[in-house]
Amino acid sequence: MIPSIPELALMRGLRPDPGNNRGCAIERRGAPERMSRPPARGLLAPMPASNPVLVRNRILSTLAKTEYRRLRPGLEQVALQENEVLYAPGDVVRYIYFPDDAVVSLLFDVDGHRTVEVAMEGNEGAVGLAIYLAGVNSCNLSIVRDPGTAMRMEVNVLTKCANQRGRLQDLLRRYVHALVTQVAQAGVCNRFHSIEARLARWLLMTQDRVGSHELRATQESIARMLGVRRSSVTAAAGRFHEQHMIDYCRGRIEILDQRRLRAASCSCYGIIKRQYDSFLN
Repeated sequence: MIPSIPELALMRGLRPDPGNNRGCAIERRGAPERMSRPPARGLLAPMPASNPVLVRNRILSTLAKTEYRRLRPGLEQVALQENEVLYAPGDVVRYIYFPDDAVVSLLFDVDGHRTVEVAMEGNEGAVGLAIYLAGVNSCNLSIVRDPGTAMRMEVNVLTKCANQRGRLQDLLRRYVHALVTQVAQAGVCNRFHSIEARLARWLLMTQDRVGSHELRATQESIARMLGVRRSSVTAAAGRFHEQHMIDYCRGRIEILDQRRLRAASCSCYGIIKRQYDSFLN
């Protein structure tokens, strides 16, 4: 289950500012600059560059072999834990994460008690890149929704590598454009489309990033992502279940009929998917 921003603030050694009702109302309380990260079960802790690592991030795998070999000494593979906060409001971005099989949610605080997901980033992307290129501190919460691994690189190392000859700089710019499209489309979707269409879009986008028909999510966590009541998600999921489009049990959702689920989603899913596919292809 995804905690609220005040709950996450306490988990990280932060506390909400009671006198501030804005979306980034989090005050620091001696938070460390770098979080300790215990290895996840069955996953890899930080690995030395000499160890062979399967390249599963789509940005990194698109690079020519010579360009990737140039990047490799600056990359380390890390295990990302469920609900781990990569960036909180006010944080300075020091690392860029290239997810392998993890999924990261970009959340904004609505009123101090609710959050809404404005984007999700998986193996098609680079978490923290948009904040870093803008030259500002984070104003949103980036939290690991689905645990897994990622390749991590310090921002100053990435800057040097991107300025060298190759495709990296162009890919990163195109990715930011695709991410901005996703954020804008999510805003339109959350404002104008039905809960059924939004739920279908969310399930399909998650499936694209985890690469599996089986998803790990509770109705409560989905409700927080979409910024709606849990009862609304329960009703919509129940209708999908009755139509044999999905099945669910104890925090797991299985997509049974992707074609019909896509028909039930809004046009936002197709717009976002085409944007990402175009820059990666």
